[in-house]
Amino acid sequence: MTAGRVTYAEIFGVREFRALFTSRVLATVGDYVARAALVIAVFADTGSEALMGVTFALTTLPDLIGGPLLAGLADRFPRRAVMVAADLGRAFLLLIMAIPGLPLVALWVLLFLIRLLDSPFSSSYLATMSVVLPGRRLVKGSAVTQVVNHVSYTVGYAFGGVIVAITGLSAVLVFNAATFVLSGLAILAGVRARPATAGGGASAPSWLGSFRTATRYIAAHPRLRVIMLFTLPIAACLVSAALAAPYAAQLGQGTAVAGLLMGAAPAGIVIGLWLLPLLIPDQRPPHVVVLSALGCLPLVLFAAVPGAAVATALIVVSGMALYFWIPLAAEFTQTVPDDMRGQAVGLLTTTMRVTQGVAILMFGFAAQYAMSSTVIAASGAIGTALAIGLSLAWVRASGSARTS
Repeated sequence: MTAGRVTYAEIFGVREFRALFTSRVLATVGDYVARAALVIAVFADTGSEALMGVTFALTTLPDLIGGPLLAGLADRFPRRAVMVAADLGRAFLLLIMAIPGLPLVALWVLLFLIRLLDSPFSSSYLATMSVVLPGRRLVKGSAVTQVVNHVSYTVGYAFGGVIVAITGLSAVLVFNAATFVLSGLAILAGVRARPATAGGGASAPSWLGSFRTATRYIAAHPRLRVIMLFTLPIAACLVSAALAAPYAAQLGQGTAVAGLLMGAAPAGIVIGLWLLPLLIPDQRPPHVVVLSALGCLPLVLFAAVPGAAVATALIVVSGMALYFWIPLAAEFTQTVPDDMRGQAVGLLTTTMRVTQGVAILMFGFAAQYAMSSTVIAASGAIGTALAIGLSLAWVRASGSARTS
């Protein structure tokens, strides 16, 4: 564990982290622009909300398969090789997608395969970063990486439609392929080659064996189990973005306010990732308890049906408080043994995405029968109760681990 406050200068002084960060910036910006452009282009060509919905779902659903089944590649093979192979594989598939006139089903198959490759890449990336940035450095590195993710999400979905209207879909897909190639080159040039952590040959775990081993390890450790369950209140907090449009309609407002509310959560997350490490550089158990509760508590005030400005501020505060997750995720990553770390990180990422999808479906269904303000307030109350219970359980588990 490094002593004192970890600075950005310190983590960017690590050559391998600079390479990983450069890779993430290149791939993420191009990927989110292409995702938005593809979804918008499908709707423009077909005029079908259903087909657009299938396309959007295919940008996330493959993660549910890739997390359990493919994340273990980050342990079975050298992680640098996995990242480079995933980047080049995605670039090749994107170039095929860029061929004009492909039927929609072919685009869906290619998109599914591209998204499958994201799981082994992400698991290898996070597992490598935990080695490159030990101790509290990983928290700082994870925070700045998440800033890139959320800024890219905002920029991609804000300008994807404009870009595809100017250049056409094929040009956007070729651009995304180029970013993946550059990402792979950055990793080759800056990340040191390391052997596979899970061994090779007859000693290497099977596909399902890797999944079972990591699952049993997490289940046997109370702190890791609790961290996995923290994905539930986080999912409840993010329901406000999914219900932004109906809440704006409830206020009698249009798409401009809906977009403002939808962008408030990622904006709050970015502010929190920048500001809170300055205020609490060494997050302690009381910070986890308070911040995890604050993640959902502001949403309870939606019961009073606040106006657009106040509602936006409440969602921003909620997003800022979600910074509590960064140190917990870093603890999870560093606690799991390196020989199964890629698989475990993949399971954590999959759990996060599954819980968010289920929460959006459940509360979205509830919004068919109740006012959006009521549903958002209910998600806030449920999330707050879960967060308080889990944070107290995490504190108890942490105390037990220190005394054992």
